[in-house]
Amino acid sequence: MSKHFTKPFNPIGWPALPHDYTGDNLLGIYTAETTQRFVYGTRFTTWDGRVFKYYNAGASCYSYHSCGSNEVACVGYTALPVGAAAGQNKITVTLGSRTEDDLAGSYIMLYDDSSTDGNLNFGIIGNGDTDTTTEIYLDANLPVALTTSDACECFENPYRECRETTDSYMFWTGVPMVNTTVGQKGWQQTWGPCVISGGEDVGAPAADSRLLVFGSNAGLYKVATKVSGQIAGSIVTGSSAAYGPLIMLMCST
Repeated sequence: MSKHFTKPFNPIGWPALPHDYTGDNLLGIYTAETTQRFVYGTRFTTWDGRVFKYYNAGASCYSYHSCGSNEVACVGYTALPVGAAAGQNKITVTLGSRTEDDLAGSYIMLYDDSSTDGNLNFGIIGNGDTDTTTEIYLDANLPVALTTSDACECFENPYRECRETTDSYMFWTGVPMVNTTVGQKGWQQTWGPCVISGGEDVGAPAADSRLLVFGSNAGLYKVATKVSGQIAGSIVTGSSAAYGPLIMLMCST
């Protein structure tokens, strides 16, 4: 169990490239491999502001479609089995069986029953692998002491198990740079100019209406078709006569 991230996690900026170690071609964000190199969600940016996030494929993902995450809370609202002193960054939760440090990059909400500081939202940098109670290391120190009267909820890293799916409850995370299969790790674009296959005959944009949303087939739809759909971005190319597949992707900055 780790008191700090065991893999690189700091944002990678231009002109650096992520190391992939898959050969002599220095594929960077265009690689797919089974060895985890970074904390899931690690950010890479290019000179023009495009943003990419490191992810793990829970099922097949394709470079011409979006992929997403349908993770549920790994711990629902549950009382803490052990208290914790103010100033420390370790707490104990009732979590069940987990692989060591597989919650790195996940999030935990702590509910302070005394209401001294209300709800406390932390990132997770490490966890144990026991099947009863598990120690979790936070990305900052506790501002208040916690007791067994307090509770927590724990939420998975959204880039830990990405996939293409017809699940209409999916949170769409981005567009893979190359195809990946289950268990492979790679990069997906989350912001900036990007090409995504349309999910329907999107057609020509209407006047003053260029916004597109994601649909349950990992493609794009008009807002009118999916009224409450997750925003994908705005059309960059095209005119009143034709739809262009290049959009200004708006998943995560």
